Amino acid sequence: MQRIDSLDDPRIAPYRNLRDRTLRGENIFIAEGPIVVRRLLQSRYQTESVLVASQHAEQFGALVGQRAPFYVADEKLVREIVGFPFHLGVLAVGRRQPLPSVKELLAAALLAPQSESVVQTNSKGTSALRSAKLVVCPEITKPENMGLVCRSAAAFGIDAVLLGARCCDPLARRALRVSMGATMHVPLARSTDLPGDLAWLKNHLGFQLIAATISPDAENITRFRWPRRSALLIGNEFTGLGEECLRLCDRKVTIPMHPAVDSLNLGVAAGICMYAMTTATLET
Repeated sequence: MQRIDSLDDPRIAPYRNLRDRTLRGENIFIAEGPIVVRRLLQSRYQTESVLVASQHAEQFGALVGQRAPFYVADEKLVREIVGFPFHLGVLAVGRRQPLPSVKELLAAALLAPQSESVVQTNSKGTSALRSAKLVVCPEITKPENMGLVCRSAAAFGIDAVLLGARCCDPLARRALRVSMGATMHVPLARSTDLPGDLAWLKNHLGFQLIAATISPDAENITRFRWPRRSALLIGNEFTGLGEECLRLCDRKVTIPMHPAVDSLNLGVAAGICMYAMTTATLET
């Protein structure tokens, strides 16, 4: 436990003036609040340091132990260091890791359909592909929606979330805060060639690609029977799914809504779709 008494102490430089810093180009991220910091300590990411207000020192000192430098300051000084109040007196710095590619993330766990490792025998004695559920987001631009998608994916046991090259940072402060730290625990991959990766999912791993749309010819999601390997595509907040992604999709689903409403927030729609994916009867 190391006491911090000055705003200019170099040990707490990563926490200074966070409101005015994006951390873009820096190889760190910031966890805010007791729950998110706990989840950082439990995650695969390295904790660089922890900073708490004095009233949290005993509790978090025991959690941090010897794994990272542990800094304690008066509550007023913590607010001055950080520059905003959302942290509730508990913050930590995590060390970033590069997100794997889609093939790096999935190839080992879900090999080609002919592999024995993905074949199960059902009650009738016949073989079937092991089920798997993916969510694909070509372009999430808002960190809040990124957080909602990851939080729902964690809640419903989605196998992985695949992000397009233009998606925002899943470790941004607001994404982490809204997800309650789920972005550090949900399997994530970032694609630099999404059409190519989607074709690989279809042709080598046996996934069907399902587009979430408001199209009138889409199937009602409440009656949809999900393929055993489903990859749900959810479009951008403003423009939806692009034509290239739609052409690759095998089927389309839609959420029934009151006529006065024509769409839902991306994060809300994703949560509804993930609930449907993980609770509906699978196709045989």
